[in-house]
Amino acid sequence: MKRGLMVGAAMTLAACVQPGVTRSFDDPAVQQLFTMPSPQYYATLTLANTVAVNCVRYDYDADLDQALNRARNEYGRGSLSANGLRDAIELETDVSRRSFAAKHGVDPDQDDLCGAGDAEALEGSPLSAMLVPVVS
Repeated sequence: MKRGLMVGAAMTLAACVQPGVTRSFDDPAVQQLFTMPSPQYYATLTLANTVAVNCVRYDYDADLDQALNRARNEYGRGSLSANGLRDAIELETDVSRRSFAAKHGVDPDQDDLCGAGDAEALEGSPLSAMLVPVVS
């Protein structure tokens, strides 16, 4: 029953985000993404993409990804600066994947990640900012 309530609440929250519309930079989750250190930022984007690939209810927000990258490049924290941080990004991604797996009780490479995506949306996490609800 608790899981059903969580899914219902997540779907209600997801309905507040218009499909296909990128979130505003005023959104607290987007602001957290913008201010993250580069390794954590790229690890979060990787996890968000993994959730979108492994859940039919969410798409990855490529438009927000591009807008954030442009803005972060202006401050020296975007893709232009990421090459020198490859090892740190890979390490952070590995740690973030393990943390995500433990937090949600899933295998990000094999499981359906809709429940984890719903939980992230309820939490208002930076990862959830990159997830766009799919309207069927």
